[in-house]
Amino acid sequence: MLNSRNIDDLRPDVAANCRIWTELCRQAGLAVLVTGTVRDEEYQLYCYHNGTSKSKVPSFHSVKAGLAFDFCKNVKGHEYDDLAFFQKAAAVAKEMGFEWGGDWKSFPDRPHLQWSNGGKYTSAMVRAGQYPPAMPLYRKPEAPHQEEDKEENDMILYHQLKEMPDWARPSVEKAVALGVINQTADGQVSIYEPNLQTIVLLDRLGLFDKEG
Repeated sequence: MLNSRNIDDLRPDVAANCRIWTELCRQAGLAVLVTGTVRDEEYQLYCYHNGTSKSKVPSFHSVKAGLAFDFCKNVKGHEYDDLAFFQKAAAVAKEMGFEWGGDWKSFPDRPHLQWSNGGKYTSAMVRAGQYPPAMPLYRKPEAPHQEEDKEENDMILYHQLKEMPDWARPSVEKAVALGVINQTADGQVSIYEPNLQTIVLLDRLGLFDKEG
């Protein structure tokens, strides 16, 4: 009777994403433990008889497919009694593209995750040897607001010397005094944020030194 816990026994693309999932869960403070990957027909029949599976024949868990794995909470005595834990771990998996057994209506299976290409492949199809295409390797998306914030900062326009950061104001005052930067009669200038760094650099090179 075979009930493997080895992630390497999964199909390579599923195995790679399973490892990414375990790491993402760890980062989220979720103590996940993979309890099963592939199984043979004898073990599947055992699961059927003890009520943990509705099928007598393996599909996504089968040795030929390697498309599913089971997990639990890695806390002794509380492996399966924390619904919130399973929901959070499943949320991570679903974002990656896995299907969660906890969403099933007829036979909910919270400890189960599988790659079905968005539900396009059923158990019957997998048993018939029709397997989903390779699961894309998941990459956590970068937060878009970081680049947006940078662009917004670059567009800051200063009109008054007093508005400028302390590290740039002395160099700008030198540039204004030398006529490098034009100043209106009421003391206004027009300098964008990125230009402040250039002005400071020119000052440090001595180009605003009157004696030079």
